[in-house]
Amino acid sequence: MRTWLLIVGLGIALSGCRSKGNSAVHGQPVTDQKEVKDIAGTWYATTATYAMLDKKRYARDSVYIRLNPDSAFKVRLPDCLDAASKGGLVLDAIGAWRLFKNEGAWKLGMTFERGRLFRYSTFTDFDIVVKDSALTLVRYVGNPDKEEVLTFRKQP
Repeated sequence: MRTWLLIVGLGIALSGCRSKGNSAVHGQPVTDQKEVKDIAGTWYATTATYAMLDKKRYARDSVYIRLNPDSAFKVRLPDCLDAASKGGLVLDAIGAWRLFKNEGAWKLGMTFERGRLFRYSTFTDFDIVVKDSALTLVRYVGNPDKEEVLTFRKQP
């Protein structure tokens, strides 16, 4: 039992180190609340996200996150966002969003009300970073060392 706990703890520690090591690649975390004041709007997947989805054999589809000012959202996201699903489907979902701070950095939290996107979990979050001088939403969907991330940019 102790060996199993040690292995799990070591795995968590190592995965956390990898994610932080890639933060420079995927942008600098947003720590100032002024930068996230206008986060409501429509965010579209970047070219890099579509390239990653192509490698995972997803059909080319419109992937987006629409954040309403009233904290409601509507999304069209690949099912690889849910670790339990890897079916290559792009699904619609709705719910409520909020901003929260974790370890000094702002994040976008999303609670899903209905939709087929999540079978075992109804909550996910995105890192909010600045990359190439633009506010960007980032979510790891696989091995961070393989650059398996979803990135979104807000439509002006």
